[in-house]
Amino acid sequence: MVLHKIIQYFASFVRASQIKRMPMSRYLGLLVLSVIVCFPITSVAMTTDDTQAISSNPSIGAQQDMLQLNSVQPSTERKVDEPDAVLPLTALVPQVLLLDLAGVNPIFGLHYRELTLSPNTLSAADVARFQADVTGYWRYIKTFAQCNNGEPVDTVSTVIPTDLQYQRVLKQVTHLALLDAADPWETLVLDETLTVGMSHPLLDTIAKRLWRLGDLAIEPTTNLVYSEELVVGVKRFQQRHGLKQDGVIGKQTLYWLNQSPKARAVLLAKNTIRQRVFERKLEPSYLLINVPAFEMILVDNGTTVLNSKVIVGKSSRQTPLLDSQISSVVLNPSWRVPSSILRRDILPQIRRNGHYLNERQFDVYDYNGQRVQHMPEEWQDLASTSFPYQLVQRPGAKNALGKYKFHFDNSFSVYLHGTSEPSLFNKDDRALSSGCIRIEKVTELAQWFKEHLVKDKRLWDKLAPDVTEPQWFSLSQKLPVHLVYWTAWLDDDSGQEQYRSDIYHLEAELTNAVPATVLDLN
Repeated sequence: MVLHKIIQYFASFVRASQIKRMPMSRYLGLLVLSVIVCFPITSVAMTTDDTQAISSNPSIGAQQDMLQLNSVQPSTERKVDEPDAVLPLTALVPQVLLLDLAGVNPIFGLHYRELTLSPNTLSAADVARFQADVTGYWRYIKTFAQCNNGEPVDTVSTVIPTDLQYQRVLKQVTHLALLDAADPWETLVLDETLTVGMSHPLLDTIAKRLWRLGDLAIEPTTNLVYSEELVVGVKRFQQRHGLKQDGVIGKQTLYWLNQSPKARAVLLAKNTIRQRVFERKLEPSYLLINVPAFEMILVDNGTTVLNSKVIVGKSSRQTPLLDSQISSVVLNPSWRVPSSILRRDILPQIRRNGHYLNERQFDVYDYNGQRVQHMPEEWQDLASTSFPYQLVQRPGAKNALGKYKFHFDNSFSVYLHGTSEPSLFNKDDRALSSGCIRIEKVTELAQWFKEHLVKDKRLWDKLAPDVTEPQWFSLSQKLPVHLVYWTAWLDDDSGQEQYRSDIYHLEAELTNAVPATVLDLN
């Protein structure tokens, strides 16, 4: 079986030679990579199921259809005070490749070229130098995290990740590098949306791409008709990219079909490094919002206990990326409207409809705190002026915050809360708010807080059914909350790739968030 895989991959390189005319040294490097894909990366023991889970065969079978943004757990690294073990070449190459793709330091690009273009000329000293730089980078990350967390700096124990999830990432970026080298990935252009039953000359290319990316279980034969079998692959592809799973090949689906294996490998590598750095500061319990994924997870003592869709800020009013701690929960909150939202959203509504304030249950106050009342026509006129008033929306079914608000200190005046418009969670693109995060499963989240952290549980039970005024509840301890920006990852359970749109166009800014300038470039 292993030999079959090597032959399969090397055959693709032979086909590529007819297109790209690559030198023989390049083929030797690619053959090394193909062997790496087919053999285990490290000596870490894996079960048969684990080996199947990280298989890089492009015709991989059907994977789970329902996305679970699982908990981000600290790496399961060996907790012994000894240096990292010497990596065999088959384990070192993907380590160097990942750091090269992540762009952490140009030295890894040099190392990778030496490992793949002229592997026969490398000495033991060269390989030892490459490993020293890999170890040096991860030790730099570990020391950086320990300093930030106020921990004693340990520069002796192992630092290179060895857990199964990291091995899966190494396998996947290696597989994507092979795909990129084997076949061209030209940009496809469609002048119409494709649905089942339609004919189009690009359908054959699309089907082969889905097979190479693992979304079709069987290599397709030449077919220019959009078949039901192809729909299954398209829907699986759409699920992995956070798109509406309707089987329609439109603008967004075509955009992701045009992302080359190299571009995918770069995204996965860069996001993996960011996640690895981030997870070193995690506590056993926390709440995490992945903004471009529109998802929230709640982790209790290392176990994910709640997963929910969320709504985040529009591109023009971005949800900030931050770390804080939830310190209190507000039952039946009122909403004091920020001046920016008043100006940009509510005043235009008042100008169109003088009854808007009354219909949405707003109270209006002057800057002395005195309540102000006017006729609908007067409100319309005032909305066209400087409008020297403050708005407070009363608690209730129409309140924009819903029934619960989760408060945490930050300089952006954002928080987590419910919504009076739950239908918005049915949208695939949920960048819809003015910066705050709306939670679909807000009642379940509030219940968890009540059971685990709210001090006065008896008062909560008494007021929750009938309270009509805001009630703040303090917590026995604060819960860490993290707002992060990850556009690529592997599912913890299935190892399936997930990609999300760069909704705030931050990838270019974030890709160099974890550079290493400590390594010697000479």
